Amino acid sequence: MLILLYGKDNYRLHEKIKAVIEGYKKKHSSGLNLVFLDKKSSFKELYDEERQVSMFGEKRLIIAPSASSSENFKKEFLEGAEKIVSSENIILLYEEGEIKKNDKLLSFFREKAEENSQEVMYQEFEPLSEKKLLSWIKKEFSKSGTEVEDEATRLIGKIGSENLWRIKNEINKLALYKKKITREEVDLLVDTGIETNIFKTIDALAQRDKEKAALLLYDHLQKGDNPHYIFSMIGYQFRNLIMVSDLLEKNFSYKEAKERAGLHPYVFQKTHSQTKHFSCEELKRLYEKLFEMDLKTKTGQIDPVLALHLFLFEMSSV
Repeated sequence: MLILLYGKDNYRLHEKIKAVIEGYKKKHSSGLNLVFLDKKSSFKELYDEERQVSMFGEKRLIIAPSASSSENFKKEFLEGAEKIVSSENIILLYEEGEIKKNDKLLSFFREKAEENSQEVMYQEFEPLSEKKLLSWIKKEFSKSGTEVEDEATRLIGKIGSENLWRIKNEINKLALYKKKITREEVDLLVDTGIETNIFKTIDALAQRDKEKAALLLYDHLQKGDNPHYIFSMIGYQFRNLIMVSDLLEKNFSYKEAKERAGLHPYVFQKTHSQTKHFSCEELKRLYEKLFEMDLKTKTGQIDPVLALHLFLFEMSSV
């Protein structure tokens, strides 16, 4: 079976990946045939994994990231996909971000899913609309047996649907505090300054101040900030850094780069000042390392707190 998951909402995307893995492990408890490829993997590597005879006669679950953004992988996949389209194994491709409607990979999955939805499926995870976000927040509270008032739900929803990692963290924190959440609890416990704190953490990392960065990271964790959310915020800022650094390397002026980046003026100002600490190549290398560690945390291969400290060490040694 072939599965393609993609979209800007990487929280629900990774929840879906986790659900596929958990469902697979229930049927194939050994876990020996669960395979994670990395961003640099080729289609040949995927195909070789698919052809291997599995132990104990189990199906294999092969997970490959960056399905669409890697042009080489996409080209090779489209050339060889017919070899695996009816595979008895499960091959899951995913992309953390939007895939254009006319993308050839998406067109392939759309066409094959129409022919046989039992063998091929695809799903997009777009940021939730305001109405759907409020409904999602209520459902997440109910999972922990917590009642939440509408006004409190709306306040939490203001964090925004592109920040589900943080919203989920706030829900968990509030649910531990009380079993009925009103505006009072949200005002008391929801930290609106975390983005500013993340900037401070990245500033310390950018300046190779490992000791300060470690203290700020410890502060995040002490406050109860979810490690996955910290990863998502650092990842968001690294994407901004790469974008701005690339614009500056192309000799765009500050004003032109600001207009092209389309970031909030404060975010652009902070990002612009941080680019002087890195080359564009260093940023891309670090972002790739961040992506790799984040993937391992989301698939249960490494503890997220340990992964954050390892990434901190990686940055300070660049």
